[in-house]
Amino acid sequence: LSINDIQSKVNPVGQKKRCSSTSPDSAPPQKSPRTDSLSSSTQRTNTEKQSETDMQKMLMEDTGKLMSPTAETKSWRRTTITRRSLPAPPNPYQALCSGISTSLSNQERLEKLLEASVKLALERTQNMLLSVPQASIETFKKQVEHIQAKGSSLATSIPNDSHKLQSIQPSSSEPTMQKAMKNVQKAIERLSSESESWDVLLTKHQRKAEELERKLQRGQETGIQLNSKSMSQSSQYPLIQSKPDYHSILSRQRPTIHTMATIIDTQCKIVRQLLSIKEQSQLFVKETSGRLAEEAGFQDLSSDLLRNLMSAPLPTAST
Repeated sequence: LSINDIQSKVNPVGQKKRCSSTSPDSAPPQKSPRTDSLSSSTQRTNTEKQSETDMQKMLMEDTGKLMSPTAETKSWRRTTITRRSLPAPPNPYQALCSGISTSLSNQERLEKLLEASVKLALERTQNMLLSVPQASIETFKKQVEHIQAKGSSLATSIPNDSHKLQSIQPSSSEPTMQKAMKNVQKAIERLSSESESWDVLLTKHQRKAEELERKLQRGQETGIQLNSKSMSQSSQYPLIQSKPDYHSILSRQRPTIHTMATIIDTQCKIVRQLLSIKEQSQLFVKETSGRLAEEAGFQDLSSDLLRNLMSAPLPTAST
């Protein structure tokens, strides 16, 4: 493509005007195409300059944002200060903790929180049951009362049981168990010491046998005949070789000893529980007998109950 072709494609209007100017009957001549091309070129240069300046401004703004992080933080702070925060959602569980005083212990506060949470859950279920057709509220209330009674009894029994377990003294049968365990421990120590002594004796005779073997090899190499008495083994050698392996025996008996120890521990726990039950039953009998005596009119009831009953005056029949 030549420069003339490009100009003809760019300025077809100018060519038309130039052709139309040759006709004699046409309108008065318009402006020259040179001025039109100049004006269009000046407009293009102006638009290009404006676009370049706009691009430079945008680049300067971007670089200014990148180079100055303080401006970003300031704008972010302005937006956060002027922005209105959303209201906090309602929390119905804060009312459970508001009624619990901080002066109570952690266990008591936990108990109060559990009671309040159970109460809230029951109220919600009751409200849900009201909307459910063919739902009996009376049976639900009965079940709620039963569950509350069980929960209160359990909450009172757990700390009492913990205090009782702490206050239980060691039983009278515990020293006998300890004595038996001490005897078993002594027997184990005696067997282990005996095994160690046998091992020491065996190593001693093995060293002697190795020394005799070295002497025999030396005599065979040099051709010196050695005394047969020194080569004979000791009379205790077969006895030492035939001794039992006490270490393996003790290792085999270890599980049985462990089970015996666990059985003894469980028996001690059972005895402690029985003693606690005995004490509770005695206290219960004492309380019931005192209450019955107060209802019957006996004052200062002594330990001899039969004597007091026999010495009490007979009731006179009212006429």
